[in-house]
Amino acid sequence: MAHSDISKKIRELRKALKLTQSQFAELVHLSVDSVGKIERGLGGVPTVETLKNIAAALKMPVEDLIYPSKKKITNKPARELADLIAYLQTRTPADIKFIHELAIKILEKK
Repeated sequence: MAHSDISKKIRELRKALKLTQSQFAELVHLSVDSVGKIERGLGGVPTVETLKNIAAALKMPVEDLIYPSKKKITNKPARELADLIAYLQTRTPADIKFIHELAIKILEKK
């Protein structure tokens, strides 16, 4: 799911729970300004920890928040790949490049 889609979903779900941004911010341990930026898709992708806090406040598994399908991924390799992608989205471009190069070197040795 694209970053902007997650932002829109967070806002819709918060409103469905009839929570103000201030109430929601308190639940997810963020400032009201940070919640506003997340809901508008500004400031980059939230960290995994923030996404976990948001999902908990919205009373849903984090998978339901970040994956576009309502179906959960049950195939273990696909689930692990999805988790890796979600993690990499929180990293810097330099980190991603390093991990990519490392993975290739490891897999070439097999």
